[in-house]
Amino acid sequence: MHRSLAMLAAVLVLGLLAPIALADDAVDDPPRGDLRLVVFGDFNGPYGATTYPAAVALVVRTIGEVWRPDLVLMPGDVVAGQSRALPDERFEQMWAAFDEVVAAPLRRYGTAYAVAIGNHDGSSDRAADGSFNFARERAAASAYWSHSMYDANLDYVERSRFPFEYAFRFGEIFVAVIDASSASVEASTIEWLGQVLQQPVATSASMRIVMGHLPLFGVSERKNRPGEVVRDGRFLAQRMRAVGVDTYVSGHHAAYYPGRVEGLELLFTGGVGAHALLGASAPARSAVTIVDLWFSPLLVRYTTFDPDDMQPIPLADLPPRIDGIGGPVERSTRASP
Repeated sequence: MHRSLAMLAAVLVLGLLAPIALADDAVDDPPRGDLRLVVFGDFNGPYGATTYPAAVALVVRTIGEVWRPDLVLMPGDVVAGQSRALPDERFEQMWAAFDEVVAAPLRRYGTAYAVAIGNHDGSSDRAADGSFNFARERAAASAYWSHSMYDANLDYVERSRFPFEYAFRFGEIFVAVIDASSASVEASTIEWLGQVLQQPVATSASMRIVMGHLPLFGVSERKNRPGEVVRDGRFLAQRMRAVGVDTYVSGHHAAYYPGRVEGLELLFTGGVGAHALLGASAPARSAVTIVDLWFSPLLVRYTTFDPDDMQPIPLADLPPRIDGIGGPVERSTRASP
């Protein structure tokens, strides 16, 4: 057994894991597509936390018992690193807690899942000498995801940089995960992305999705500044669209917004503990999104809930346009009213 998983016993004895909450029987289950995804990220606690907000366990239980998606996408910040003050052993404990609260229940439900590394999971931010500023976090992420179960959990097309970058085919969709755990997406990543998206297994898919942690444009008041979005995000958006990407899924801003820029769909996910959207009059809401897809022809519908009360987030709460850094971003027509 991987050492990270072995740590679970010690974590449980110390009482560090949050209790599992029961899903509400009244949670809506929207009309199901030919393929269903759930997108949920940015649910970590404060630095070094080995517990999760109660809403996280509620969402996981609802995923398994009510929504029953084919695949869960998590665009990062699933653990709470990025602090030099943490003891070395804490990183292993945090990944053990993630496994206990999120990953292991999904496996028991038989639900496939994929994670992009976020800045708190293993930031790619570098020092002047080229070394990683948060090397301990990246080493801990590599150690957890090196467990043998992740060798065959998805139909990988390329995983030489796993868990930071990898690609897989899932039915009619192709998913490429990039290392956007800091504002600097490296040239080698862009080159790698272009190569995997040109393979027949990608071009023959009905939909191509790229997932990374930082967004390409600013949408939240708190993080609408350089360093909190991918540098040259518009250029990367144009490159994605040129190679047939339909949707870029991101986290980090902790603000739900279904966007669109120059033909590229942008799903800004919310998570647990929300930041206010730029230009929004409605209060900030945490968010988890169901993505239902119908093929031939392609139809995509988002249904988004607040994990704190499992109530749908109405389209009227979202501004029709956001003028943030790198923007503007128009509201997508894929969101349910």
